[in-house]
Amino acid sequence: MSSISPACQTLKDEYDACFNSWFSEHYLKGDTTADMCTNLFKKYQACIKEAIKEHKITLWELENEPTTKKN
Repeated sequence: MSSISPACQTLKDEYDACFNSWFSEHYLKGDTTADMCTNLFKKYQACIKEAIKEHKITLWELENEPTTKKN
């Protein structure tokens, strides 16, 4: 899945790689400390927050999207 903003894509890719490494090489082996990717996550999160502001997306709009029934 792509990032909401092309400017954040590199950070997303770096965070995803870090998370996948942590999950497979640490978490699944019983090491549940999550500090390994925290800095990357914070950088990616900041980028996403900026993109949300630039696109003028309010979070309540995301949470209240109407659901459609499929027949």
